[in-house]
Amino acid sequence: MSGGKLALRVVLAVVFGSLAALFLAYLPSAAGSFAKQAAGTANAAAVESIVNALINPSLPAVGAVVAALVFLGFLLRGTKVYGPILMVLGLALLAYVYLAFQGGTIGLTIPQGLQYAASGSVSIGVSTLMLLFMVAPLLTLVKGLVLTVMKSGESPPVA
Repeated sequence: MSGGKLALRVVLAVVFGSLAALFLAYLPSAAGSFAKQAAGTANAAAVESIVNALINPSLPAVGAVVAALVFLGFLLRGTKVYGPILMVLGLALLAYVYLAFQGGTIGLTIPQGLQYAASGSVSIGVSTLMLLFMVAPLLTLVKGLVLTVMKSGESPPVA
């Protein structure tokens, strides 16, 4: 690979890895503070607690792992380790989707102090939607498996 192609690959890896880190790690970790600022002073604490209840605490960490795997995937595309990287990426994305949908049932407690003195708990079943969002990570996992099997079946070049 020429130096120009390698430089382009590194730039693309950094760009897409950074975008993945922004959307999958930073935004979930900062969503509570964004909601608090948007809510104003009257309901800020209650809105922040609702948003924080909707986001699994381990979601940003899994998002950071996904971002690192996206970076490696772009950087090492076409090599023998690309297939295993895609398999791990697929598994990490499956974990991310599972955590984002809280296992298929999103539940939260509405704190007292919101408008109309409403309080209680809400549980929403989203397992079908979660399974739909898991299709793309499963296909990524299968692609990595196929590439790994194909690369392992290739014979080394004869000298």
